[in-house]
Amino acid sequence: MDLPPFPDLTPERLDALLARHGLTGEPVVRLPGGGIFNAIFAVGAHLILRVPRQHPAFIEAARKERVAVPLAHALGIRTPALIAFDDAADLLPVPYGLYERVPGEALEHLRLAPAGTPDAYREVGRDLGRLHRGAQAHGALATLVLEDVPAPDRWPDELAEQGYLGPLDAAWLSAWMAHLQALGADTPGERVFRHGDVQAPNIMVQPCGAYVALLDWGACGWGAAAHDFAGVPMSAMPFMLDGYRDVRPVPEDGSFEAQVVARQLHLALFLIRRAPQPDKSWAERPLGMLLDLVRSLAGMQDARWRRTLL
Repeated sequence: MDLPPFPDLTPERLDALLARHGLTGEPVVRLPGGGIFNAIFAVGAHLILRVPRQHPAFIEAARKERVAVPLAHALGIRTPALIAFDDAADLLPVPYGLYERVPGEALEHLRLAPAGTPDAYREVGRDLGRLHRGAQAHGALATLVLEDVPAPDRWPDELAEQGYLGPLDAAWLSAWMAHLQALGADTPGERVFRHGDVQAPNIMVQPCGAYVALLDWGACGWGAAAHDFAGVPMSAMPFMLDGYRDVRPVPEDGSFEAQVVARQLHLALFLIRRAPQPDKSWAERPLGMLLDLVRSLAGMQDARWRRTLL
């Protein structure tokens, strides 16, 4: 995929940016990684500068963060505070944000299975519960829209036609989707304000695995609560949903679990048509989600999870 460029942060532009925010003389260091949306810079010891790519979609994601981050912070969700947001476009051709810098590293960098950091996933679940329970559809927040992927109904047959699967595999996948629908995967639930991109690169932890913060709100918007559980391995779900239930109740009939599994299967089928993604996170790679989904469900002890597997 050809991505639009980042703005050229020349020394002159950088000096002007720092001066605008009373940061003249602070060292600025480009940080590795950071996903595909933003270039990330450390400003001194306590701030992070996020600069999006020069494209309307990436610019819109940055503007979403200006609305979502202060709200999340006010709800008690552990996320870096937004210190300043500049949309004037006189120094850079895109808006940019200055954020509080939090300690730690991305959970994905620990390279541990979810069973190795269960408390981190429980705390993420609690923060999602606070978000889904507390956000109200008022003002600018009510206008934030999630980008979604197409409906998956035809995908098993299309994957078979394209040679990714055989006809029997496609039939089994279609039967699995129907089974999940019968368990309540299509049950309309309350629309909640979702983070939209909960995955291990966006979860900050200490080296010991203790949860620090949830980052990157540029994909946020309104939708089904269960869909906020789609970007992390299914093997993390028992921990994550335990934490979520501490804060926000969900039905005990297994319909919420069916919605989570259906969403993960939906995204797995979307991803499976991609070429290999060696430089992307686990949640962006073609086979990881599908393999983890089937393997994890087969080993679940909770009947609400086990019965989702055909």
